[in-house]
Amino acid sequence: MMACVLVSGCIAGRDHLGPRPVAPNELVAQRTLAAVQVNEEAWPRDNWWQTYGDPQLDSLISEALAGSPTLRVAQARLREAQALVTGASAPRLPNTTVDAQATSQRYSANGLYPPPFAGNWYTDGRVALDFSYDLDFWGHNRQVLESARANVHAAEADHAAARLALTVAVARAYFNFSLQFALLDIANASLVQQNAILDLTQQRAARGLENIARVKQSEGTVALTRAGVQYQEAAIRLVRAQLGALAGAGPDRGADLQRPALHAPQKVELPSLLPAELLGRRPDLVAQRWRVEAAMRGVSAAEAAFYPNVNLAAFAGFQAIGLGSLFNGGSGIAGAGPAVSLPIFNRRKLRGALQSQQAQYDYAVAQYNQTLIDAVNDVANVVTNWDGLVKESNEARIAEGAAQSAYAITRERYGAGLDNYLTVLSSENQVFFTQAIRAQLLARELNLTADLVRALGGGYAGGTPPPN
Repeated sequence: MMACVLVSGCIAGRDHLGPRPVAPNELVAQRTLAAVQVNEEAWPRDNWWQTYGDPQLDSLISEALAGSPTLRVAQARLREAQALVTGASAPRLPNTTVDAQATSQRYSANGLYPPPFAGNWYTDGRVALDFSYDLDFWGHNRQVLESARANVHAAEADHAAARLALTVAVARAYFNFSLQFALLDIANASLVQQNAILDLTQQRAARGLENIARVKQSEGTVALTRAGVQYQEAAIRLVRAQLGALAGAGPDRGADLQRPALHAPQKVELPSLLPAELLGRRPDLVAQRWRVEAAMRGVSAAEAAFYPNVNLAAFAGFQAIGLGSLFNGGSGIAGAGPAVSLPIFNRRKLRGALQSQQAQYDYAVAQYNQTLIDAVNDVANVVTNWDGLVKESNEARIAEGAAQSAYAITRERYGAGLDNYLTVLSSENQVFFTQAIRAQLLARELNLTADLVRALGGGYAGGTPPPN
């Protein structure tokens, strides 16, 4: 017992004071989130993308979840962590092996064995069951097993986080797909308008009402507008290829996609007063919290390695000189007893292992704290951006309405002979400009709803993390 006390007193860094995990209630966000409507039903569902009402998007995400290499990587890591649990559980169970040996040797004529063995060749045989059991007084094996189990929980949460990231990536790419079609419509309408301006300018120049410089200027504008149409067509092709890749297929998968038909969201709601409820909802946060648990268990296991190790060993079987009598009743052997090992000369190695585990714990806590801070700020950023976007969208609607009214007035003046057609077409440019802004704002709204889903965990319900 005195040896155990002396050994325990020599554990370097046993009182290590590393960083502590931040508690969610320490991250105050009441004022930032005060203006947002709270609805307990607002937690995302696991199939959250179906709220956009586009079957084509549903199919793309289903394909992505079935064939994504990223998810295959996460699944492989999970299986690896589960295999490590199987290995870590082995020292907690009795170990039994069958030992069979046969050794031919010449016994010394002047040794321990008398004639007829002395000076002759014989074959020694031994067949036995060997038993051993580590009593694990200090909990080393138990802590190693618990650390491995915590890593399995972390790997499960990592898989859920990879799944969420993939679905959000597909949705955001699909929203961009919809935006590019809207911008292509505007570009095509603008091209029609610029061609009309060119025709009118050529007619006016033929009647001597415009000079040739104005015609050339209009021709250049048509060319630039046509280039804008080509740019939008190329952008659509690029997004098609991106969606094909995200679906786990080749670029041709996106070639058959039709124009999206999405239902835009009307408002943003939070499911509760955050951030405390995020702790069990965000898979990346849950994964980091389990890594803290695994690292803490690793430190405990490294500390336990400094203490004496006690094993029980036993054997039973047959042993004889000469194989012919190996299984005779008199050849039976058996034995049992404890085995104690005390680390003395390898303490530098144990100290290094403990310090390494302590560093891993510090790293895991720092990663967890940063992930928690990022999680809370993700929600706050969505809320702040949505509030600004609502105001911006209201102003954009006013601007579009004004542009439409101005366009209608100039058309009426043109019909009454009070204005020329160039003024009508120029007024229509403002309509196109405001329409483009509105399309981009709608895409931002869609992206923010996906960002909020990601910030709230995407319907993750994989289990409660260990307590702080």
